[in-house]
Amino acid sequence: MNFVTKFKDTFYNTKPLSEQEYEHSRKMAIFEGCTARAVFNLTSGAFLAGYLSFLGADDAFNGIIGAIPVLAGVISILSPIYYEKRDNRKLPIVIQNFLHRLILGLMGFLPLILEGRTQRLMLVAFFYLLAYLAVSFSNPAASALYISLTPVNIRGRYFGRRDSILLAVGTVFTLVLGRVLDDFRAEDNEYGGFKIVFSVILLMSLANGFFWSKIKEPAVNSEKTSFTLRQIVTIPLKNVGFRRIIIFFILYNIGQQVGGPFFSVYMVTRLKLDYTYITIMGMMSTIVNVMLVRVWGRVADNKSWNFVLNNSTLLLGIVHLCWLFVNNSTAFILVPLFHIVSGAAWAGIGISTFNIQYIYSPENGRTVYTGFNAALGGLMGFFGTLGGSVLLRVFDKMGLHIGSFMISGMQMLFLLSGILLMICSAYARIRIKKPSTQD
Repeated sequence: MNFVTKFKDTFYNTKPLSEQEYEHSRKMAIFEGCTARAVFNLTSGAFLAGYLSFLGADDAFNGIIGAIPVLAGVISILSPIYYEKRDNRKLPIVIQNFLHRLILGLMGFLPLILEGRTQRLMLVAFFYLLAYLAVSFSNPAASALYISLTPVNIRGRYFGRRDSILLAVGTVFTLVLGRVLDDFRAEDNEYGGFKIVFSVILLMSLANGFFWSKIKEPAVNSEKTSFTLRQIVTIPLKNVGFRRIIIFFILYNIGQQVGGPFFSVYMVTRLKLDYTYITIMGMMSTIVNVMLVRVWGRVADNKSWNFVLNNSTLLLGIVHLCWLFVNNSTAFILVPLFHIVSGAAWAGIGISTFNIQYIYSPENGRTVYTGFNAALGGLMGFFGTLGGSVLLRVFDKMGLHIGSFMISGMQMLFLLSGILLMICSAYARIRIKKPSTQD
């Protein structure tokens, strides 16, 4: 088989897949997800907060950078204009995913070519935005490809198993490299640790591209569809059932992003916790997540994704609210406790927010619905983080006290975030019905 034939067979499949090919592709999707999760863990949370703090970012700027992925989600609205015209979508998906992770890896070597604090931070922000624009554009099509590989009757079990494996592998990477960072920081060579971390990210970028190439894309024989930007906006909004999903995601993204990007910043810059300790906390959360994600999947199969969605969101809201009470005196007890409970919440949120969109959107033009939803939700979420950054400065100046208990600006953000998420859960419980009972 020559190169051209091999290339076409890899990226331009025109034949129906066998059951063995479907099964093999689902396995490759797990390996692909493991490398993607490793890169995500090493370029977000405490790792991102620590790297930005090393470069000289303050807490407010740190939180805004952490929210860039949801802002980049706005480009998803343009995804259907490109992808719905194509029968074969795999090649651009692979390219955009590879560029996403390659750019994130290169981001760690900017201090080698730039010396000024402002220039470094601005270029890191630009690289981070560029990386997430690349992957956000392909996300609706990539998700639809995953769905097409998985029959409805095994979807809950498969994605539950996949997510649990991804979380476990991602935790191993963060634990090992968190310890590397702590060792280098103890030797007053923190950047040496970051160079190792970002080198691993570059290796994972190559591995991710390889596994993506091994995933077979089911042949699509449907008529190509062209969408205008106006249609992309109006079609989802006209669908009464999906409009409720859109409102949920707006409320969810605002509630999550008001406080969410600041948790890692709070642990790194305010509580002064070690990377290893933060990673162990994340590992505890992941263990709970791994244990419960399959349970949530079975609950969804037996009850509904609606049930999983509103209950896991409510649980997350309670956790966010309770972070109000975390300070240097209480962190020893509360940080582990809240990581455990949040692991249980995220186990349900991760798979329910992914699947709920596909339940309430028609199969034809599905990327129109998911792309618009990601774009609008991401934009609202980023505004939530901008608002949180403003409120952080206001709350910090206020210096609130309850008796001898001092409440910082970030703790107030966590309280606000929790309240908004609980409102979001209440909306899901009241307004999102089973498809058979929708208007």
